[in-house]
Amino acid sequence: MKNLFTAFLLFALTTTFSQEEQKRQISPAQIDAVFSQWDTPDRPGIAVGVLNDGEIVYTKGYGLANLEHKIPISAETRFHIGDIAKEFTVYALLLLEQRGQLSLKDDIRMHMPKLKSFPNSISIEQLTHHTGGLNNEEVFKALAGWRAEDVFTKEQAYTMIQNQAKSVPNSGSVQRFSDAGFLILEDLIAKISKMSYTDFVTKEIFEPLGMKNSIYDTQGAVIANKAQGYFAQNNGFISSNMSYSHTLLSDVYTTVGDMCLWAKELGNPKIGTKQMVEKFDGLSVVDGRTLEEINTSLYTGGHRYWNFRGAKKLYHVEVAGGYASKLIRYPDYDLAVVIMGNDGAYNGYAGTGASALYIEDFLDSPSGEVSAKINSKKLSKKQLAVFEGDYWDLTNHSTRKIHIVNDTLRYFRGQGNESPLVPQTKNSFKMITGGGVTVNFDTKAVPKTMDVTVGDDTFHLIAFDANPSWAKELDMFTGNYYAAALDTSYFLTTDQGKLVLTHPRLEPVQLDPRIQDLFTGDQRHFSSLAFERDPDGVITGFQLATRGVANIWFQKETTSNQKLAKTK
Repeated sequence: MKNLFTAFLLFALTTTFSQEEQKRQISPAQIDAVFSQWDTPDRPGIAVGVLNDGEIVYTKGYGLANLEHKIPISAETRFHIGDIAKEFTVYALLLLEQRGQLSLKDDIRMHMPKLKSFPNSISIEQLTHHTGGLNNEEVFKALAGWRAEDVFTKEQAYTMIQNQAKSVPNSGSVQRFSDAGFLILEDLIAKISKMSYTDFVTKEIFEPLGMKNSIYDTQGAVIANKAQGYFAQNNGFISSNMSYSHTLLSDVYTTVGDMCLWAKELGNPKIGTKQMVEKFDGLSVVDGRTLEEINTSLYTGGHRYWNFRGAKKLYHVEVAGGYASKLIRYPDYDLAVVIMGNDGAYNGYAGTGASALYIEDFLDSPSGEVSAKINSKKLSKKQLAVFEGDYWDLTNHSTRKIHIVNDTLRYFRGQGNESPLVPQTKNSFKMITGGGVTVNFDTKAVPKTMDVTVGDDTFHLIAFDANPSWAKELDMFTGNYYAAALDTSYFLTTDQGKLVLTHPRLEPVQLDPRIQDLFTGDQRHFSSLAFERDPDGVITGFQLATRGVANIWFQKETTSNQKLAKTK
């Protein structure tokens, strides 16, 4: 048995050594080639850092950090990393848990008396998983009429959170991104540690890891070596003016070198433990079940999973305020790549391309659309035509289109984003570019329906007519509507045969009909307005749903007058 164990250990060590031997040695010129489009003297650019086998082997900048003063990007240039900074919040909580000062299973009301009005338990862990049932603070603010430039205090944020208390569903059942949860977690860290949130992260994470270039922008401080964010416009660029409400303190500016040190901690913990990192890299729990590890699945740390040509890729992306950043980790290959840019556009594909240089020999062959053989049923164009049409997604509050292109049925999400469907039966199809997605039609239903299954989740879509008869008489929908949760009112009127939603502090929102008594708006945050009627058919209000918030009830203030007029 001892000899067997020794042989197994020798085999394991040999396998590891063999992998290290086979990992490619990459030259600076090869990495430069990946980022060549940003290597110009007259436009914003990008910085890249590579951590390989626990060592920072490459850091470099391309392009300009500041167009006005022609300042080039270097490895020491600081970029705003936005949502990626939430990783530090989660790690800080894990540090406190390791020290016995809290448990991620704790009900947040145990530690935060101001949240005792919440009727249901919300655990610290559920806030990290975005399953606490709280609405997204930024979306809630926008719907209430707050503008980006408005001063919005933490006290006002808590008032808004507390106003949700009666409508917050049982936590844990739905995963919905919420800054409100991380506002609470930041205050929790300060309360437990007896120092400010920023001081705790700086002293307990940044300093011991040697992240000397990482700094919090809490009050618009002067930050040396900071890249200016830009947006492309009219064949040029305009400056981005970062506008912070400062209800969240995690406004971090950092460098690619510092983020490589952070990736090193997650690969070989120095201030934490392997058990902490395992929990950090553990999949989120939704409705009592651990998520399946499929593309875009969320981990406790806020990062996500992707199957990159057979390799496990952990990634975290942020694109906001003229900045774009991505942290990519390959735990099985002890490799991490960090990229940060300031041209306002997504650049993550370049980071993936750079990482592929190192592990190309271990990856599956690259491919575009999946070409593996799929057992298919031959359907005529006439048979395919019955599935064509516009469909409304009841879960994601979005429109999808099914149409035929060159005798192939295609699933259309938007310009340049569609997938072919291969028939399996006369009503069932497989999406050959969607990672095992199946699509099932019911043409006998009225209206016809489409179910899209991704893993364990099935999304129900209903066909709709863009000009339905039920939306011809729009006057019944007009009037004033009040949302108690937002403490604000909207007014619905008609203009050239369209319903228009107005608010004194927001741009008008044009509404288009989808399914019965449901409209979608042409502005962000107004994805779905589902109107409700009383037994007499009189409109009583609508439920507003969009990405980041659950249904918000808007009561029609003229309901009693309409009802009185109808009975006379």
